[in-house]
Amino acid sequence: MSPEERIVTDVMARAVRRSRLLVVAEALAWGAVAAAITTAAGALIAGAVAVWRWRAVASRAAVLRALERAHPEARNLFVTVDELSDDRLIVKPVIRHRVFADAAATARRLDLRTVFPIARLVPVAFLACVAWLLVQSVEVWRGALSRVGSVALTRSQALDSSTSSPARMRVRVAVQPPAYTGLETRTVVDPQQVEAVEGSALIVTVESPDGRVTMEHDGIAHALARDPGGAFAGRVQATKTGYLLVTSDNAPGLQADGARGFRPSGNPAANRDAGARRMIPLVVSPDALPAVRVIAPGRDLVYAGGNPRIAFEARATDDFGLRSLTLRYTKVSGSGEQFKFAEGEIPLTVASAGAREWTGHASRSLADLRLKDGDIFVYRAVAADARPGDGSASSDAFFIEISKLGGAAGDAFTLPEEETRYALSQQMLIIRTERLHQRRASTTQGDLAEAALNLAVEQRMIRAELVFMLGGEVESEEVEAAQSTELQEGRLQNRGQRDLRAATIAMSQAEKQLTAANTGEALTAERAAVAALQRAFSRDRYILRALATRSRLDLARRLTGSLSEATGSRRYPPLVPANRRAALLQDLLSGIAGLLHVAPDEPARRPGAFRQRALVIAEEAVRIEPAAPLLRQAAAELQRAAGAADDPAGRSRALTAAATSASYEARRAHADAALASPAIVPALSGAFADALASGRRR
Repeated sequence: MSPEERIVTDVMARAVRRSRLLVVAEALAWGAVAAAITTAAGALIAGAVAVWRWRAVASRAAVLRALERAHPEARNLFVTVDELSDDRLIVKPVIRHRVFADAAATARRLDLRTVFPIARLVPVAFLACVAWLLVQSVEVWRGALSRVGSVALTRSQALDSSTSSPARMRVRVAVQPPAYTGLETRTVVDPQQVEAVEGSALIVTVESPDGRVTMEHDGIAHALARDPGGAFAGRVQATKTGYLLVTSDNAPGLQADGARGFRPSGNPAANRDAGARRMIPLVVSPDALPAVRVIAPGRDLVYAGGNPRIAFEARATDDFGLRSLTLRYTKVSGSGEQFKFAEGEIPLTVASAGAREWTGHASRSLADLRLKDGDIFVYRAVAADARPGDGSASSDAFFIEISKLGGAAGDAFTLPEEETRYALSQQMLIIRTERLHQRRASTTQGDLAEAALNLAVEQRMIRAELVFMLGGEVESEEVEAAQSTELQEGRLQNRGQRDLRAATIAMSQAEKQLTAANTGEALTAERAAVAALQRAFSRDRYILRALATRSRLDLARRLTGSLSEATGSRRYPPLVPANRRAALLQDLLSGIAGLLHVAPDEPARRPGAFRQRALVIAEEAVRIEPAAPLLRQAAAELQRAAGAADDPAGRSRALTAAATSASYEARRAHADAALASPAIVPALSGAFADALASGRRR
């Protein structure tokens, strides 16, 4: 490298280094300004400024452009030198030496402090100093006010701790999971929340000097009895997510107080005798059903013949333990409405890797399954866990079909999304209705109504498919029959069409009875529909299909009606349903805001007022929706603030955290609220959208 090249390279390297140092310093200065608010904001702003300024002024190309702007007489000399150094530009040695000599002469006259001045950092540094000075001033004044306020609140805090301190009541909860889970009993003392498996027993023990303690579980309150040890004890069953509210005998009543939320009642004596309160959110985790899947074959199979042997393999897992694993099947034979269904099970040889994971194997040939041409064998794996009752789940269903044509007809069946995925037909609907009718005595009213409605939907689907297959209905059977040459002479009635009409009417009656959950009468109508279909599909019946005819409009009748009774109309926007949850969350935020702005003399005038207000607001937070994690967190922070009587800073932090959680939940509630659509007639909504689209295209 020649001396000229070394000079130019050194100057350019120093220029790049100085530019990047200035960018880093500028980013740190802006970060210091934002850090006066929060540290996270400072880090975010510093990183953003660094990336932005680095691309703008600290890249090598940007530095070269800055050098060219500072010395216009260079005439693109530094850019050319950079291209020669990177071998992007190939020239003769004489020209290369001349370019570097001119660049070295220009580089000796460069003043990098003028090209990249430090003066641009001064305003940002001054702004950072002002921001931090304001922050320190606020901290000094806040500390002074806290010391003054602590003197005024000393008497109130002393009374608060003497009348309603959390130490007066000790809550111990023993969680006993169901026996089939195999989990051990665990005990928690003064928990912020209790987590339990569905069906667990909760034994609550309360140690309190008060004479009476009550416990409320999901809106139902009862008094706890003393055990031989002198503590109060009670037992509840964990069936759903909710809460436990433990209250001593002398807890005061509270009333709403506008923007300040909740305030104690105006009886000072009641406030002096106030007992303790403890709100404990209860989170119940349901026992999940087993996860089952068919490993082999794991796909649909179609055979043209022969007697191949099929190996079945199923695998099931459960979170606590399995009880059984079987392979259930339904064999479908026949066609049209002459389907026959046969159900059964294939025993599996189970190999368990533990109580929670089982694998079953079985092998059958087509002869063992007794399948012939046209038959369809639908199978699925079913596993049950160890819970009492029906805790079974099934895998996806697959089919094996025997078809000499080599094509799968199983895909032509309408498969519903319910648990039993069989070929959808009127005969199968009768079988499913019979099953529901047999379980009627042991099924709750809600489950029975839901299952009957699902069957009504299937009945409607069958009727719609039948009407579509027949091409609609004939308006005049006599006219159609008179023009038909295939009917017997003199017969002006089509018995096949009459039977089909009777079948559709019977299907409609069955649908109505299923909607009303009358399974017995629905079975009668369903069987009548099958009988009518079988008569219609017999060989001596003729089915007449309706042929569409084109009708011409009489243009002379357009706009000839009477307008004497024509009236105008007025559209009103639909009313938005009230969002009660959002209103409750807004009240919760108002109550927390009232706690954040408590008057300095209020605790002295009303002992224990702040603690009681915080505890009641915590209870309301959990009551809004016990299953919401953010509301449970807000309740825990409010109870922590209620117990921080001697720590104003800790109480403020807890209230701020509670307000943050509640505000996030309120924001979500308002975002999920349904908004009214524009007042457009539904029939004109499509035309309105087309008009908007055409306007945009113009």
